Amino acid sequence: MSLSRRHFTAALLAAPAILRRARAAAPLPPLPAIAPADATFVTPGSSLYDGTLAAYNLRTELRPALRILAKTETGVAQALAWVREKNLAFALRSGGHSYEGFSQSSCVVIDTRLMNDIALSGDVLSVGAGTPLGAIYKFVAPRGLAFPGGSCPTVGVAGHALGGGFGLIARDRGLACDSLAAIDLVDADARPLHVDATTNGDLFWACRGGGGGTFGAATRLSFRLAPIGRLAVYGVTWALGLRDAVQLFRAWQAWAPNAPAAITGIFKLSRRKDGRLSLHAGGQSTGTAAQLARELRALTAAAAPVSGPSITTMSYGAAVNHFSGGWTYETGYSKAKSDFIAQPLPDGGIEALLGGIAALPANEVLAICDGYGGAIGQVAGDATAFAYRTGTQFCIQYYTDWANQGAAGRRTADLARLYAAMRPWSAGAYVNYCDLDLGNWQQAYWRQNLPRLQAVKAKFDPGNLFRHAQSVR
Repeated sequence: MSLSRRHFTAALLAAPAILRRARAAAPLPPLPAIAPADATFVTPGSSLYDGTLAAYNLRTELRPALRILAKTETGVAQALAWVREKNLAFALRSGGHSYEGFSQSSCVVIDTRLMNDIALSGDVLSVGAGTPLGAIYKFVAPRGLAFPGGSCPTVGVAGHALGGGFGLIARDRGLACDSLAAIDLVDADARPLHVDATTNGDLFWACRGGGGGTFGAATRLSFRLAPIGRLAVYGVTWALGLRDAVQLFRAWQAWAPNAPAAITGIFKLSRRKDGRLSLHAGGQSTGTAAQLARELRALTAAAAPVSGPSITTMSYGAAVNHFSGGWTYETGYSKAKSDFIAQPLPDGGIEALLGGIAALPANEVLAICDGYGGAIGQVAGDATAFAYRTGTQFCIQYYTDWANQGAAGRRTADLARLYAAMRPWSAGAYVNYCDLDLGNWQQAYWRQNLPRLQAVKAKFDPGNLFRHAQSVR
């Protein structure tokens, strides 16, 4: 059973987008003189236009007047110099998975998807900024290495790592940004810039959790990787009434952030058609199957499951495929929100979460709890821009998707109602699950690290060239 959001609703059908999708852009000035070896221009009516348009969230999809498919760092630099000179609105795109469409623009999109080469030197993996996570997994798995990324293989590596990057070996290996060794980007003056711990170290700090689209246009990222053996993949499912579900959740939150660091756990919550709650605990361990079986007794002792626990030992590549939810780029209409939980939820908080889900229509709203602790919490909260480290219990992602335009209002209202019930217990929000409804988004995403991020922004982009609705100001 996949734990990703990708298959929560079976149908993700195309429907008319919101009105801003069709809004016409102003005519562009003459296009820049960029060599075909460095970039391809895609304009409405060209043979490539529709094939490059897709966004993960159709609710935010825009039709750009120009998409610049960059092929090289030079192409990115020349594109940025042009949009800066002409004062044109633009967006940066890697994988196009931004929940709120920050990689979309009705004017210009500088798109790095063609910059997807992968190389390995010793234990350092070097990838173009447009590389999808799935291509990285396929490259490193046969070499006995692991990349600590997320489960969805079509997510772009740049946005994922720049925002932190949680994945199913995170409690053992840390976040994706924790393995980041260097990043090449083009700055606000359209100059190539190399960034690592000793060169532009303050910018390197900001690139590990500060989010994409704020400090420059990433062109290449390097990660330091470590070998990995076989993994123990697990899954357990319960169908419970509210009272028993509260008891099980209490057991899960006591266990998941405090289990051996080898084990990374996710808890997936939704309402069944029969009115009971569906609760699925799953994930994987870099430890032994025997250790994992012993650990899972903390959950099965709290409530009897309807299936599992199943534990299967498999290769890293097979485990990636198990949780992928599919390898094709999916699009649909969706909305997401998130919370970080810094203290175990009291029964009132658990009841607000589970009771809120139980009160909603079946199989429409999903909550996914990602267990933290382990290697994530061993990094100080100010050592990288990603603030949610020591003491963070778990992250909750609230998610809904729908197939037809008429359901949008009800679905987003249902999600907002569940989210509102959880306000007393939240410590903040995850920048990679961006949410335009957040009124205090800068504080929610970056907490104590916000002032330093603002200082880095003022130093490297004082004119605010790189901006979107929730970039660092």
